[in-house]
Order: sequence, then C-alpha cells, then structure tokens
Amino acid sequence: MSTPKSRGAVVVALIACGSAFSANAAEVPVDQKDLQFMPKALTIKAGDSVRFKDSDRIAHNVTIVNPDGTSEDKGMDTYNQQIVVPFPKPGVYHVRCRIHPMMTMTITVGP
Repeated sequence: MSTPKSRGAVVVALIACGSAFSANAAEVPVDQKDLQFMPKALTIKAGDSVRFKDSDRIAHNVTIVNPDGTSEDKGMDTYNQQIVVPFPKPGVYHVRCRIHPMMTMTITVGP
C-alpha cells in the first residue's frame, strides 16, 4: 500500500524525468549576416531546434531542403525577425535563402 509520502516521491520522480527529456533538446543559433548564414555548417541531434535570425539590414528567407529532396519555405522576410525550426529526424538538410541564392548552409542532424 502506498503512502502519501511515497506517492509524492513518485510524482517528483516523474516530473524530474520529464524535465530531463526536454532539457536534452538544444536550440542552436544561426544568423543571416553579410549575405551569408553563420555558421555555414552545423551538426545537431535529432530533436534539437535552430533559431534563425536576420541581423542583416535587408530581407532574407529560410528555405529548408529535407534529406528526401522536398523543401519547406519557412518565410522570415523581415529584418531582425527570428524563427525557430525543429529538426526531429536525422539526415542532412540544406538551407538556402530564396532571395539570395548564394546564401546556403548545411545542417547535419544525427541520432
């Protein structure tokens, strides 16, 4: 038979366990500055997110080309705007700016 004290310990353990899982996901910054993504290459883990920021004084765009070749336009066409893009699955992703085709980067997502 459980006591209120032991039930409280179980609740605390479950909360701590849930916090451990969310604490493992990282948010990595990427800047769009001087007509380039900084950094140009990045390695993260599945479940991590990338925070894209435009600190150039001109409009940019974030388009993600997935490992299967499909692409997703994430928008972000306003100076100083920020967006967070999650990467739940492993693979090599290519990022580009549709406005400035020379702006590219690679994100490698490991398991």
